[in-house]
Amino acid sequence: MTPDISSLYRLHCKELLHHLLRIVKCPETAEDLLQESYLILARTANDTPIDHPRGFLYRTASNLAMDHLRHHKVIERHQEATRHLDELQLAGVESELADQQWRTLLHQTIYELPPRCRNAFILHKIHGLSYREVASVLDISESAVEKHIVKGLMYCRKQLGNHFGRPYRTD
Repeated sequence: MTPDISSLYRLHCKELLHHLLRIVKCPETAEDLLQESYLILARTANDTPIDHPRGFLYRTASNLAMDHLRHHKVIERHQEATRHLDELQLAGVESELADQQWRTLLHQTIYELPPRCRNAFILHKIHGLSYREVASVLDISESAVEKHIVKGLMYCRKQLGNHFGRPYRTD
């Protein structure tokens, strides 16, 4: 450093550091910005004469502090957006796990039904066949289909409780 810059450093170091600390509110960052301000002053002074070095130092330090704050704000926004995406993905994963658990529980409950009741229930509730179509496939009467469906519904409600009202998704 040239003697002018060294004397400027000794003369304005504490007040400039205090100025930076008020802006960035972090002692380590303020120190870094102070050093960078003097480095910029030294490089610029080698190329062109500086009429008002103290003003140049303050303007440079303030600009560096504002750049730092803007950069920090961009990073915070990015982290917040990333955190929000992570939360959405986690909620999606949790929802998918809950759906998988529910499907497993429903399948297990349906499997526990007697065979003819289970077949009627699956054909009607899962595959969407009408009572008449189920009766035709199973070669039983429509009233027998109705009784099997009612029996299956009652058993599922008993076994699954509040969970039974969830919509069944096959995707």
